[in-house]
Amino acid sequence: MPKSAVCLTKTNYLEGLECPKLLWYRYHRKYEIPPPSAEEREIIKQGQIVGALARQLFPSGIKIDWEYDPVRMDEKSFARLNQRLPLFEAGLVYKKTYAQGDILLPAENAAWDIIEVKSTVQLKEENYYDAAFQKYVYEGRGLSIRHCYLMHINNQYVRKGKLEIDKLLIKDDITAGVDQLLPEIDERVAAMLEMIAGPEPDTRVGKQCKDCPLHDFCWQFLPEEHVFILRGKNDVAFDLMERGILKMNDIPDDYELTEKHSIQVKSHKANSAFIDHDSLKIFLDKVEYPLYFLDFETIAPAVPVYDLTHPYQDIPFQFSLHRVEKEGAKPVHYAYLAPGDVDPRREVLTRLVKLLGDSGSILAYFAQYEKSVIKSLVALFPEFTDWFENTVNRFIDLYIPFQKLFYYHPGQHGSASMKMVLPALTGITYDGMEIGNGGMARFEYMRVTFENGVPAEERSRVRAALEKYCELDTRGMIEILQALRDAV
Repeated sequence: MPKSAVCLTKTNYLEGLECPKLLWYRYHRKYEIPPPSAEEREIIKQGQIVGALARQLFPSGIKIDWEYDPVRMDEKSFARLNQRLPLFEAGLVYKKTYAQGDILLPAENAAWDIIEVKSTVQLKEENYYDAAFQKYVYEGRGLSIRHCYLMHINNQYVRKGKLEIDKLLIKDDITAGVDQLLPEIDERVAAMLEMIAGPEPDTRVGKQCKDCPLHDFCWQFLPEEHVFILRGKNDVAFDLMERGILKMNDIPDDYELTEKHSIQVKSHKANSAFIDHDSLKIFLDKVEYPLYFLDFETIAPAVPVYDLTHPYQDIPFQFSLHRVEKEGAKPVHYAYLAPGDVDPRREVLTRLVKLLGDSGSILAYFAQYEKSVIKSLVALFPEFTDWFENTVNRFIDLYIPFQKLFYYHPGQHGSASMKMVLPALTGITYDGMEIGNGGMARFEYMRVTFENGVPAEERSRVRAALEKYCELDTRGMIEILQALRDAV
């Protein structure tokens, strides 16, 4: 294959299955595709960490140094095959396709096994398409492929001392599912190459667009208050779009809607908040002083970093707590941010026991999460069980009035998340903050805490940003509660 020819990679093939326009952009307008976000980059990094661990299971393996040119990668990889050793990231070319796999393992009778490594805990449909394309290329290049495996995280593994990679990672044989997909690849590849050589495809937007990098570009035709802010599944919104109705204000009065959708539509058409005064008052009457506004930030690494943790377990590394003694009193703020060099869970629990007292309401936004985090801590330290049982019933979920539409403001744009509720009710936003959401908080803490080579100055800056972000979460809850009280 000439170096200038189009080469359909495994990644591009998977994108083409999802969206022809995205595939076309990869070859013609790739610089217009938004780069991965900070959170997406961290997810990729977690995958790279798991991949590096998987390679340790094959100590005699050879890693093929990456090069931009697929033809050169093919030459380097193919030259290693006769050594009959595990090959890592071997890239091979077949016709106008190119696949680079995670592990190519020698098998009996001069055959090979493909092992794809993922940081997920279970099989996904896309894993079969991934491995099938790889097998298609490798066999086309002349290799005999015996089995295809998916190596992934075992979410039942609990770390106890040194990391046991052979227990952390498990393999599933996916050969049968892969082989079912092989016959269709030739035709799919031909169609994709033809599409790439042609003009930009006119791809209709749809439910498949959710996680596409081109989502914002393709959906920019929507007005600000569009029908896709209707709660729940998008079936109603897609039906309205098919009818040419895009604005909330343009939804006909005789169009059949659910009760919640009707509340939203009326609120947007009137450009005013909907308030269920009776339900909201019942909710607010449950709130008792002193008030405690609590928010956790957690990490959930694919590879457990502390003893007695399992993959993707939520581990609190930070909390913010505002305490309001009585009506009209000035809030007092308490905070904790783990230093990072030790397991923070006992310290978090010990501090909460002292700070939360034995009376008064504990308010959290989506309180089920805060309760589950504390419950996991108590499971590790059962001596706190009685305290937890006496404390858990004090929680009040500030998310409920917005989830159940006791209150709805057009400025929420359909969302009940705090990031949308807070500015809609109070004008306070997270805009301009270095860390402005929980995902970024999680990944930035992991980066500056567990990665080598992070300068001390940068680490201090990120930790200061974490404290500022978490503090706004609980201060924001105070403001939301007051706004609800003012509305009754």
